[in-house]
Amino acid sequence: MAKQPLQGYDVKVSVIGTNGPELVGEFQEASVTITNDTEEYLELGERIAMLLDGQITIEGKLKRGCLYVDAINRIYGQSSLRRGDAIVASPRFTIMMTLKNSSKGYNGKIRMEQAVINEWALSSTAGKDVVSSELSFKAEGISQA
Repeated sequence: MAKQPLQGYDVKVSVIGTNGPELVGEFQEASVTITNDTEEYLELGERIAMLLDGQITIEGKLKRGCLYVDAINRIYGQSSLRRGDAIVASPRFTIMMTLKNSSKGYNGKIRMEQAVINEWALSSTAGKDVVSSELSFKAEGISQA
């Protein structure tokens, strides 16, 4: 029998700050992208460029229904952001994606380290739809735990 792929049921995401779990709750979507911004080096007489390693960036998004009304404080470390006010350094988070399904033979974790939430979007529509909260982050490290 062929190995079955992981499904959304098999993934859990947690966001951990300096004071322990932050932004707890289940996320609807989670993605992470690692980009190596390669540099092309073309030598004389060549038509195909050599690829040199470039800057590596680690970015991602988390999306779920809105669970907190104090999100500004949780994400930015202060309750207001205004021109003229002192803005504190952005809190750093560890974002952990747990990929686990014993019956399918999966058990692993991916940890994004020193993550900064660089974008937060809150959206709502009239009626019964859930208020949506989307977090974009950039991280200084990634590892398999």
